[in-house]
Amino acid sequence: MRTYTDFTLHKGFSPKYYLLYIPALAFLLLVPRFLSADTETLERITEAERTVSYVGVRLNTFISSRGTRTFEELVIHKSPDMTYGKVISVLGERRSFGGSRSSRPRPEDRRDDRRRNRNESMRNRGDSDRWRAVRSLISIKDIQLIAENYHLEETSLTEKIANYETDLLTITPKFTGRPTQRLFFARENGAILRVETLDAEGVLRAISVYTRISFDPEAVARKWQSHEKEIKPPPERSYSISLAEGKKILKAEPIQPEYLPPGFQLQHIYGTKEKENTIHLIYTDGLLGFSIFETTDRRARRSNTRGNGIKKMIEGTSVDEHKRGATHAFSWSNGEIHFFLFGAMPASEMEKVVKSIISKGINK
Repeated sequence: MRTYTDFTLHKGFSPKYYLLYIPALAFLLLVPRFLSADTETLERITEAERTVSYVGVRLNTFISSRGTRTFEELVIHKSPDMTYGKVISVLGERRSFGGSRSSRPRPEDRRDDRRRNRNESMRNRGDSDRWRAVRSLISIKDIQLIAENYHLEETSLTEKIANYETDLLTITPKFTGRPTQRLFFARENGAILRVETLDAEGVLRAISVYTRISFDPEAVARKWQSHEKEIKPPPERSYSISLAEGKKILKAEPIQPEYLPPGFQLQHIYGTKEKENTIHLIYTDGLLGFSIFETTDRRARRSNTRGNGIKKMIEGTSVDEHKRGATHAFSWSNGEIHFFLFGAMPASEMEKVVKSIISKGINK
């Protein structure tokens, strides 16, 4: 809901003070207007994801401690379930180097870096040859959670993106350790034109912006028809289940954490087609999420840590921990169940989740 402020010059006010109001009024008229935003704006953007079709080219830039990667992607969006993207050019990759002598990587770390670089190069070549499914940024289920856990502020902008008049929705966290997102959307239909993601420290980590985009249904249909034979829906690797069904898959009672970071709740439970006796639980605050895999497959008991992994004791249980970028991962066993937890949350919060699962398993 947008709110506006009316300014009234009161009778009897000294004329000399009117001169002070003129620059102030001019400033308010010229600068972008900051408007209060509630879930209506978020709902409009989410509705556009469902109802507005488009075809366009966007630039994606990802920034991490390991470097920066920028690539150009063709996107065809017919509906949330029929959105596909294909890398059409890699515009630049820059790896991070340097650091003090004491911070230089160990031989095993360098081996891991070389392995990851090879995997990335293979993946990049593959991305250029095939289409991938693109997920919606925000689902209908996320709206209320985001409104509860984040501040929403709408800004009316004067500059255009891809020749479309644009407004901005800034989503800032109410709790520490959470990301910020800026959604630039087309004023006429609510479609997202640019996304900026900032980490908990306010450092920009990712940008996605359309340089060209068309909402013409005929243009979308023509582009879809020209690439339809190339586009193959990815195989379904998981399927939605209930906790009762999860118990049958595990042949044991699933253990949910007693502790969740403020604002988080269980959103999805999945069975996996690639791994038997395994379930996947997803917890989210609407914008940020973490996952817990639970399995009774004995092969999963092997350590998942490599290179920079460490071992620690939590509630008398040996836990493997490792970190990659902003993601923390923990792996351990409780009785017959092996757990793997990961997410882009502060390590202290993740450890509390681990501790609560271990304690619950011991006391059940």
